[in-house]
Amino acid sequence: MTGTAAGNTGSDGAGRGGFGGLGGGILVAALALVVVGVAMLGAGPLLYRTGALDLPTSTVGVETWAMLVFAAGGALALVGLIISLASKKHRGAILGVLLLVAAGTGAGTLFGQSVLRSELPPLHDVQTDWTQPVAFSEAALRAREAAEAARIRDDALIPEGAGKWSGKSFAEAQAAVYELKPLLVKVSPPDATVAAEKVAKQLGWNVMLSDPPNGQLEAVNYSFWYGLASDIAVRIEPTDDGARIDVRSASRVAGADAGANASQVKEFLDELAFALR
Repeated sequence: MTGTAAGNTGSDGAGRGGFGGLGGGILVAALALVVVGVAMLGAGPLLYRTGALDLPTSTVGVETWAMLVFAAGGALALVGLIISLASKKHRGAILGVLLLVAAGTGAGTLFGQSVLRSELPPLHDVQTDWTQPVAFSEAALRAREAAEAARIRDDALIPEGAGKWSGKSFAEAQAAVYELKPLLVKVSPPDATVAAEKVAKQLGWNVMLSDPPNGQLEAVNYSFWYGLASDIAVRIEPTDDGARIDVRSASRVAGADAGANASQVKEFLDELAFALR
């Protein structure tokens, strides 16, 4: 009698502490959806690099579907959490909380990115001063042409169909959302060019041209996930007490860059300012 009672108590404790039953099944389904969402995000770059999907589908399309999968996983995690709490299945409740956080983070992050993308102008070319455009060398332009890249234009306009940005010049659209300005330093242009080359290499850029006497630097940067190329040109001119540094970054793929080029320019100038402090 005593042994049987003890056995029943142990069995009941295991049931209360575990995450079986209806709540457990729902949590397993939620876990599967979270895993699928993560796998989708990882598959996007791979499918693009292999040519299975075009860029819009492998980025915006995949992220949209992954967001929906995460949202569904979060909903199931919430249901499983409620059932686990009602059944006093503590392990199930803990798993439910973890899945709810993971799914919520995934869906929230992707939703935030979609909102940000919709608010940013569809630029693929930015620079520190559109009134005095930074020119790319003939070699860089030939490389872009060979790669069938978007044409470099100093008078580029955003095409129709871009909402409030339609018809605006790249300069106008950039000024509305990004604060990019030349860097003024108290070192000579040749020394600034040498420092700029070091910073570019530290950032992982492929330096294609470094000309300290003429204050010129050109590089190519490839994004980590998708391998998208951006050409960067740096112009360094003398001032009364040092040098002025202007930077231009242009994606080879036309269309919205989600702020990538502006972030690239800003990071470079921030690192260069720190190096020349």
